[in-house]
Amino acid sequence: MSIANRCAALFLVMAWVLSASAQPDPLFQSAALLDITFEAPFAQIDRERDKEAKYDGIMRYVNADGLEVHFDIRLEVRGNWRLQKSNCRYSQLWIDLKRGQTPNTLFSEQNRLKLVVQCRGQDRYRDYLAKEQQLYETFANLSDIHFGTRLVNATYIDSEDPSSSRTHLAFFIEHQRRLRDRFEMEEVELNRISYSDLDPVQSSLVGLFMYQIGNTDFSMVQAAEGDECCHNTKLLVDKTGRYFPIPYDFDSSGFVNASYAAPPNPTFGIRNNRSRKYRGFCFESEQLNAAVARITAERDNTITIISDTSHVSERTANRSLRYMEEFYEDLNDQRRYQREIIENCRGDIVR
Repeated sequence: MSIANRCAALFLVMAWVLSASAQPDPLFQSAALLDITFEAPFAQIDRERDKEAKYDGIMRYVNADGLEVHFDIRLEVRGNWRLQKSNCRYSQLWIDLKRGQTPNTLFSEQNRLKLVVQCRGQDRYRDYLAKEQQLYETFANLSDIHFGTRLVNATYIDSEDPSSSRTHLAFFIEHQRRLRDRFEMEEVELNRISYSDLDPVQSSLVGLFMYQIGNTDFSMVQAAEGDECCHNTKLLVDKTGRYFPIPYDFDSSGFVNASYAAPPNPTFGIRNNRSRKYRGFCFESEQLNAAVARITAERDNTITIISDTSHVSERTANRSLRYMEEFYEDLNDQRRYQREIIENCRGDIVR
């Protein structure tokens, strides 16, 4: 069997092992922009930014039959870097729904959702958010195990001052518990694991994808002290004990290139967030070859996603294309590929 065929077979086996019950929930089965209205004390939320506080609110949308559906919700702020007022004017949110209100609606099976909120009102912040959602969509084409997302046109009405409403782009992210249940896996509560316990195919793919988008702000094996593993990835473990990393939170990537993003770790030796550095592990070459084959096979779909100007300016889309083309040039240049990826992998080869 050729290397290309063996690589393809690796991904076919992984897809076969994953349960057919992994059908996305209704909210994440469509990519159509969803109009949503939220009503809550947003001025208070953005002023306090208290992770311990909970705020009552209402969420409304119009269903496929043209009927308005509303839910009683509870909101909490979340995040760290984007929660700082100096970085973002508007807080990132958790949206908690009541299970008794969601059956037979678009939000069936949803109990707790992340809402990625446009950081500030200017157009470039809309571009940042839209580009980040494009990366979730790109990874979804690469791996069956990924967080579902749904782009929304969000109107925020302040319940204490309705005249101060605003409408911005946002997107929902599937909760890890739903991902766990759909794939019949378990969540990981450890602070760190050994990289030899990672599923080599999924982990090679995540490492190469992070290089593709210019993201060094992640770990597949370790979280901050006191947190569950891992940093900007979630781990699920299957019945055989294999750990599958699922990446999220891409706003520090070179692809998004957000002005508020934290600078890269100085120990990485890169100039800025646009610079790429491979931080994947040293698995067998066959696993990395499989990841290269998968990403290469999805090149046309990736280009289609990042070329879409529905929610970003044409100038932004063109910059995205140029940045992504540099990655494909790295893959096609054997010397650069050897220097930047093969020789930069972390740890010894896992046997």
